[in-house]
Amino acid sequence: MTEAVQNISQPQIEAENLSLWYGEKQVLKNISIKIPRNSVTALIGPSGSGKSTFIRCLNRMNDLIKNCRVEGKVLIEGKDIYAPDVDVVELRKKVGMVFQKPNPFPMSIYDNVAYGPRIHGVNKKDLDSIVEQALRSAAIWEETSDRLKSSALSLSGGQQQRLCIARTLAVKPRIILFDEPTSALDPISTARIEDLITNLKKDYTIVIVTHNMQQAARISDYTGFFLSGELIEFDQTRQIFHNPQEKSTEDYITGRFG
Repeated sequence: MTEAVQNISQPQIEAENLSLWYGEKQVLKNISIKIPRNSVTALIGPSGSGKSTFIRCLNRMNDLIKNCRVEGKVLIEGKDIYAPDVDVVELRKKVGMVFQKPNPFPMSIYDNVAYGPRIHGVNKKDLDSIVEQALRSAAIWEETSDRLKSSALSLSGGQQQRLCIARTLAVKPRIILFDEPTSALDPISTARIEDLITNLKKDYTIVIVTHNMQQAARISDYTGFFLSGELIEFDQTRQIFHNPQEKSTEDYITGRFG
């Protein structure tokens, strides 16, 4: 770990000795990491290495899984999100998530984006501007502005994924988690999502799980390499890809396994 990473003095996200079990099986082992605000952090590693499980700790999605047990701390803006007084609904408003496969609701484009704000009690007269702003921020306004009442399911896969990003942005999160958001998309749609993520980091902190090494190298500022439930190495992306400190990191990046 280079000095630049060790000196992240005010991280927006910090895990301290985070471990997680599903029943008897330990899936995460003493993960400690500091993620700075307004950055893109990519998590790489083979399937089953704990990447997706880790990001689901950051908004407590793992709470939904039976027999899941967590030890250690996850601090977001200095507050332990596993403390007993934490409102999980508010947490998930602050820490949004975009999944691997686009999952629009079976309703109109407008209602998909308005869904979260409505649940959180936003005034009806403010909805139009919130929906437009979210669709613009997700780079899909131009393609949808004349058919907001059409079904979201009529959109292409790439458009649906950008709609899901707009839906996440509509509740004004501070952090956005992406779990392999382009793995089901064609190269052109993938490029649009990557451009979008790069633009979004001006206003949000982004953590992305990806199996695509080139993608991690292209869009991230920091990269963490997971293997068998452990965070093997975390550093600035150029350091990880050009001068990794751990042999297993180098072996994975150069395609010797994974």
